Amino acid sequence: MSIGVDFGGTRIKAGVVRDGAVVAYASVATPKGRKAVLDAIAKLIKSLDKKPPSVGLALPGEVDEQGVCWRLPNVPGFAGVNIPRELTRRLGCPVACENDATAAALAERVFGHGTRERSFLLVTLGTGVGGGLCIDGVVRRGRHGFAGEIGHVLVDSSPSALKCGCGARGCMEAYAGTAGVLRVNRELGGKACNLEQVALAARRGEKAGLGAMASMGKALGLGLGSLQNTLDLDAVVFSGGASASLDLIEPALRAALRERAFAAPLAQVRLCVSALGQDAGIVGATLIGPVRYNE
Repeated sequence: MSIGVDFGGTRIKAGVVRDGAVVAYASVATPKGRKAVLDAIAKLIKSLDKKPPSVGLALPGEVDEQGVCWRLPNVPGFAGVNIPRELTRRLGCPVACENDATAAALAERVFGHGTRERSFLLVTLGTGVGGGLCIDGVVRRGRHGFAGEIGHVLVDSSPSALKCGCGARGCMEAYAGTAGVLRVNRELGGKACNLEQVALAARRGEKAGLGAMASMGKALGLGLGSLQNTLDLDAVVFSGGASASLDLIEPALRAALRERAFAAPLAQVRLCVSALGQDAGIVGATLIGPVRYNE
């Protein structure tokens, strides 16, 4: 039995995991400010276990092998911070830390689609767009922990390209992340405040909802097309809140994928939703230590 934490730009989720299943759960809105975030994570963990033996943390950015954060594009203030050390001070137990999409890919490799798909990309859809890469059965974090960081693949090189949270322009995340999708929804006359409301509007057949979902799908398809040309994956697995709307996103995604793919088989890659649903990050966080990867 272990505790895993999925730290996102909007919410922090924690769970007690047993045999790959979350048996107890708690969550809180992500506060502003580094200290407030770290305190909230510690408090959430203690609500599940006052004296946890160990904790795994999945976060929306990259960390080095010592747990020092390179940056969290959507949660400022963490560059250069050793997050495991800070949490250990608050909890009194060992803390392991990894990128959220890489952690979710670990969970998928052990308990989900990765049991039959040897090479896949795990795409997290939410505040940002992240990626965890598994090649030939091995989850890869890369030399510096940036492997699979697809949210910052260029999908728009025009001078008017949207600015991303990372500071660059034209990134996939700027169009397929929450802010970009809501922007399109507003431009088309919609009034949605989150991705779930955009999806509901699309299911009602409303122009703003359908247009926003199509825009999201196109951005994902353009980026994934370039990645398919490079990797020739068995599958792309979607995780995170927006993954429940894959049926709404897929038509535009497939069209853009066909446009960018070098050959027809690359555009026919299997697209699916994580077998672990919303728990992929939490379950994956508990696997950061025991699972061997990047060998």
